[in-house]
Amino acid sequence: MRKCHGNNGWGVLVRGALGVVMLAGAGSVGCSRVLTIEQDPYINTAMHRGRPADRRTGQPLEMYVVCVTPEDLEKPANQKLDPTFDITSDVWYQLRATRAGEPGRFDVPENQIFVLTDSAHVYGKKVGSRLKGAVADGKSEVVVSGISFDGPLYNAKSVIYAFPKFVDSSGRVLRVKPAKWHPPGAFTRNLYSKIGVRDPGGAAEQYIENTTKRHLGKKG
Repeated sequence: MRKCHGNNGWGVLVRGALGVVMLAGAGSVGCSRVLTIEQDPYINTAMHRGRPADRRTGQPLEMYVVCVTPEDLEKPANQKLDPTFDITSDVWYQLRATRAGEPGRFDVPENQIFVLTDSAHVYGKKVGSRLKGAVADGKSEVVVSGISFDGPLYNAKSVIYAFPKFVDSSGRVLRVKPAKWHPPGAFTRNLYSKIGVRDPGGAAEQYIENTTKRHLGKKG
């Protein structure tokens, strides 16, 4: 079983009219992943559900990318992170790791958690700011590099999640399925996801989905 090892840095890139630009970070080594997030014009709009569709501009969206290894799933605290559990984002934010081994919370190493946030301090590696949607960000794609997976890529228990913090008007985190790469070795190192709103003029269902082409049998 092939194992991949971590990286020594991170970076965030954006794609726009001038091409691809590195905003922050350092080089990476080992089996790191690059995640491209394609955004709808407006995202995280559930708190604006009562507004006319053209005024549902949304709010900045925090997101956690979490790499889970079989060793992590041996810990009783992490049972809901098992790829067969069908975890939703509200569960992650209710139980998310804030430090290793904290009672009552998930127990995932800090170097396996990558966060898009505006907070100065997080448990994990901050890899960029909150997403704002293609209109406010001025670009449809945000590219996050340096997501490292230090575990057996093809093991049925290995998984990478992307948990977006969609919220309603009261600030409650919505019960939305994360994007999931399971097992990571079934996909190339360049991962892709789509995030946005289905039926923006009606029910305004928030979603994120894995849009990466599978490459079963190829090493990642």
